[in-house]
Amino acid sequence: MQSGASLQLGGIRREVTVLFTDVADFTAKTEKADPSQVMIFTSRYFAAMSEAIMKHHGTIDKFIGDAVMALWNAPDEDPDHVVHACEAVLDCIHRNAELNRAFRSEGWPAYTTRFGLHLGDAVVGNVGSAARMSYTALGATINLASRLEGLNKNYGTQVLVSAAVRARAEHRFAFRSVDQIRPKGFADAITVYELCGERGDSELTFCARWEAVYSSIRYAEPAAAALRIADFLVEYPWDCVAQYHAERLRNAAQQPLLDLPVP
Repeated sequence: MQSGASLQLGGIRREVTVLFTDVADFTAKTEKADPSQVMIFTSRYFAAMSEAIMKHHGTIDKFIGDAVMALWNAPDEDPDHVVHACEAVLDCIHRNAELNRAFRSEGWPAYTTRFGLHLGDAVVGNVGSAARMSYTALGATINLASRLEGLNKNYGTQVLVSAAVRARAEHRFAFRSVDQIRPKGFADAITVYELCGERGDSELTFCARWEAVYSSIRYAEPAAAALRIADFLVEYPWDCVAQYHAERLRNAAQQPLLDLPVP
């Protein structure tokens, strides 16, 4: 209302940065807990996430179960909306870690959050009916942001972003390539990146080291790529993205044997 946006049904096409979050294994952690306690602790979690998002000029679109959808550059214009969205995600991670320490001390399970961030055009405005409407954004941009959040499960990552986000924010943040995907409804393959933090020596060294490995995954012979990944895992044994690609190469190497006709 303060922005002067219309309170009528309808929308406009606009570039937005979209964030989806989700708590890993939320149902398993809470299904046997006291419902009133679930509401209390989850509300504390939402408050921490919301404060971080709004501090960095984001708009909370809605809460979906244990998930959050947020927008930047709508309804208010924000020329630096991509940078602000990345700042918000990193702030969310920091606040989430602080909150989890408190949760554990109170005997409540930690909430591990996954994030998906994408930039593109969407239709933003009021949708619903004359009696009840909601300000939101619709379109393929929104769908891809949600898909990116879910893909974190595959790679063991916490923050996945699109190439569009990386291109607009790599002067401030460190990113690394994760994979190429072809989402339903998209004609071309999309490169997925991980947001590794603000640009610092350790983050840039890690990302540069990985990019050399990822290049071999994309363009070298599988055996050579497997060796590069193995060397990387000696240095970074905890890295789930490297483990994912190592496993995928192992499975691909075994596939011809599985396809041989039985004598």
